Amino acid sequence: MSISRLERLGSGILTRSCPPELVDQVVDEAGRSEERRRLLSARFTVYFVLAMCLSRRPTAWKSSGW
Repeated sequence: MSISRLERLGSGILTRSCPPELVDQVVDEAGRSEERRRLLSARFTVYFVLAMCLSRRPTAWKSSGW
């Protein structure tokens, strides 16, 4: 799957708005930090959920069962 320039720009803006250190702190405070290294880290999952929430195309989620 190819990531477009626009998608990369969007993720850059998201990481500037919510720095990785802040995301890690919130995950730790929620008691949801990883006990071991996984393919999808807690940090990545937070950014993914934030991106879905900010997406302007909620109909794209319907095909995946959301």
